[in-house]
Parts: sequence; C-alpha cells; structure tokens
Amino acid sequence: MPLTGQPRPPLTRRQLLTRSTGLAGVFAGAGVLSACGSGATTAGDSTDGNSGAGNSGAGDSTAGGSGASPVATDAQINIAVATSERALIALYTATISAFAQLAPSLEPLLRQHEEHLAATGVEVPDPPAQNPPSNLSAAIAALRQAELIAALERRESCLLASDPDFVRTLTFIAASEASHVAALKTVGRNQ
Repeated sequence: MPLTGQPRPPLTRRQLLTRSTGLAGVFAGAGVLSACGSGATTAGDSTDGNSGAGNSGAGDSTAGGSGASPVATDAQINIAVATSERALIALYTATISAFAQLAPSLEPLLRQHEEHLAATGVEVPDPPAQNPPSNLSAAIAALRQAELIAALERRESCLLASDPDFVRTLTFIAASEASHVAALKTVGRNQ
C-alpha cells in the first residue's frame, strides 16, 4: 500500500519480496523521503551511537540484538550503493548507445546517477557489459524496472544506515531514483 496513493508499478509479489527482502510496498517521491526519514532514527537500534558514526568503514559488522540478519555497516551499504549506481550508469550508457534518439531524455538521468556515484566517494569496478533489449519499449521498461529496484534498495539502505548525514544522502538518492521511474513513463512516447 503506497503512502502517496499512487498505483503500484507492474511488479509481481514474488519480485517485490525477492528483490526488496520483505518491503511491503513501493514508495515514490515523498513516500520514499518519509520512509527513510522515519526509519533513520530506529535503524541503529541494535548498535550504540558510536559504532556507526560515519561511513569510513571503521565500524565492525557484528550484529547486536535479535535481528534475523546481520547489520550492515555504513561502509558496506556505501559500497552496495556505488555498485548499484555503476550498474545503472552502464545500463543507461548502453541504452543511449543503442537508441540515440533517447539521448535528450536519458542523459539528464544518467548525469544524476553519475552524481550519485560521486556522492558515495567509492570506486567500484564496471559491471560486465550487457546489451539493452533491441525493442525501444522493452529497453525503456528495463530502465524503469532497474530504477524501481534501485529505489527500493536505497529505501532499505537508508533504513539500515546509522550515520544521519549518510542517511540524508541515501534519502536524496532514493527520491531521485523513484522520480526516474515516473520520468521514464513519458520517455519514448513520440519516438
């Protein structure tokens, strides 16, 4: 049940549960922001205030309390964010190469992902090369799906992170990626 009252994107329940590890719904725009903001104060419940004081990697990854999964450190989350952003950059670059007519619409989104990657301050390797679908509509749908998954992952990341400044950065990235899902609905309609 989305907080903003907008309809759910075409994502099966199995995909949602598999890819977002139990997230109850898809949150776009303000829903992502409020979800990240409200979870930020409780994300570090199982750790003391000093263990997640930054994303420098100095904290250890021991889980305190009764959580079913180990608590990720801010450094681990940051690497996951950087890896995800690098994959989105590769997908956008390949799609723009295959469909040059989409460049005016996709390049601003690509630049935002490059900014997200730069905000992590982490260098990660390029993902293996992959070709976008050969059909224009399918290629746009693949971008929308990738953005949706990334928005869900960033939502989860900001709920797990402990440093308030890092949570704020993740919140902005999550909101940006959720807005890309909506923006991609109009891409390619006149092509």
